[in-house]
Amino acid sequence: MITLAGVSQSFRHGCRLLEGLAGWTTCHEVIRRACYRQADELAEQRQAAPPEAEPFRRAEGRMEFQTDATKLNTLLGWRDMKIGVFVKRRAGGPATAEQWDRRDLPGPEARVAFAAVCEIEAFAPWWSWWAERLGLGQQRLSVYGDGAGWIWDHADLQFAFWSGTLDIYHSSEWLSKAAEAGCGEGTAEAARWLREARLALLRDGYVGLCEYAQAGASWVPNRAGLEGALPEVLNYFCGHRDRLNYALRLRRGEPIGSGLIEGACKQMIGRRMKQTGAQWDVDNANRMALLCSLAYADALPLYFTPA
Repeated sequence: MITLAGVSQSFRHGCRLLEGLAGWTTCHEVIRRACYRQADELAEQRQAAPPEAEPFRRAEGRMEFQTDATKLNTLLGWRDMKIGVFVKRRAGGPATAEQWDRRDLPGPEARVAFAAVCEIEAFAPWWSWWAERLGLGQQRLSVYGDGAGWIWDHADLQFAFWSGTLDIYHSSEWLSKAAEAGCGEGTAEAARWLREARLALLRDGYVGLCEYAQAGASWVPNRAGLEGALPEVLNYFCGHRDRLNYALRLRRGEPIGSGLIEGACKQMIGRRMKQTGAQWDVDNANRMALLCSLAYADALPLYFTPA
């Protein structure tokens, strides 16, 4: 109960929760010390035999991996907290490019999350460590992320069989640059260019986008502005051309976005650890990140249930 209270919002707020729900009178320092001590014990248990591995193995669906980083205020300054989430998800129904944002995509059947303030060279080996324990085997893993090069570089190092997908919302941000350069910010023409360019990308990947970029330049109000912005935009997508497999994933009923990891950055870490005025010792931040990861994945009860 103390651990649950400690990961809810703040240690001080945990005091009020425990008093209101259980009639316990305590102080925030007691909750802080109890959470840190519990995190150390759970870390040892997780390292030896993570209890969430077996339920994950039994869950139905294909395995996905998403990763990102969020800034955390520490005593050493603002640092990147890396976050990784494995999920099992059933496939949805097949969809067309026009239906990409209106389809009913099933939610995860199971998830495992982990996070730490550390360099990517220390964080990435945990990807393959978890993949092995979660039963990836010789299956092909779907990896989702934004355009950060470290995601794809380290996925190549950690996974033998994998395919990457560039988050469609991140792709849309890059397309918006060209749309605004050719049509102006917030105009109906910019919305049209973005919509049509995104459909071309969803249907035919990089080749489709290049074809539309040429055809769509004929009607934009500021053709010179569009042509000035297109080289950077198309060059960006060229670098990700093997991760633009949207049409195939839509037909298979699979995700084409990394919204789950974006939500984890905000809900798993941000809501608890990025409160106003919060400044963390790095070791204690990693302790709380473990507890927040377990709470986010509904895995805390697995660690507190007697064998």
